[in-house]
Amino acid sequence: MAPFESGRRLCLLVEAGETRYAIEATSVMEVALPGSDGTSLRGMLEVKDLSVLLGGAPELGTGMVVVLDVSPTLAVRVRSVVEVADVARTPFFLLPAGLGETLAPLSRGAILHKERLYLELIADSLAQRGVLRGLSAVARPVHLLDSPPERALVFESQGRLFGLPLGLVSQVVTRGEAFSRLPVQKGAVAGVFPHAQVLWPIFSVPAMLGAEPQVEAFFVLAEMAGQNVGLCATRVLGVLQRFEPTSERGEFTASGLSGPVLFLDLQHMFS
Repeated sequence: MAPFESGRRLCLLVEAGETRYAIEATSVMEVALPGSDGTSLRGMLEVKDLSVLLGGAPELGTGMVVVLDVSPTLAVRVRSVVEVADVARTPFFLLPAGLGETLAPLSRGAILHKERLYLELIADSLAQRGVLRGLSAVARPVHLLDSPPERALVFESQGRLFGLPLGLVSQVVTRGEAFSRLPVQKGAVAGVFPHAQVLWPIFSVPAMLGAEPQVEAFFVLAEMAGQNVGLCATRVLGVLQRFEPTSERGEFTASGLSGPVLFLDLQHMFS
């Protein structure tokens, strides 16, 4: 993480879909109310839904229109305009790896302003790429552990118990306002979360198995194959040991648990 060290850098901060964005003020020509039908500005400039451009669902309500100084001129509708802020000395984070190949050309990284994270958009790239067909995270083949670790942190996510070798665990934190979803429509990525001067990618373990990713109350922060990785959890049951195998590969039980614990070989999956 590195702050910009000198001068002013003004950004327009907006919300679109389930994500917050920052756009450099030098790329913004105008902020205005949309026309009566919400599809044009003063009947001359077509207004495109920013959420839809990034592969998300259409916005509800009229929102606001941001006209971008790009070629060709692009007018996008956002849910709300937060403010114009000087972010020259605001903490800036590079995006971590594995968030989706199509995301990097659209964003320089993320800024943390007033304890909220904003994904910084590159306006020129947005104009050139047109409508995206949904950003997707890197797919990871599922690997299971054949034997459990001596000690493991057990947590619940979407009603299922998972285990993580204790040696991989850095910390368990509560999801806060700083967490941000990403415009990623497919895959296991739930979003990103700034913690201890690092931007952590947050994953849903059930989504790695085919479920829809859900953002939950806790994040289990860990190091996988040299990468910082956060995992969503509804609750954390604690550190357990003396696991016994079940009839299902990768599943083990331990005293005091209501059901089996699934151990994914996340080290292998993230390598």
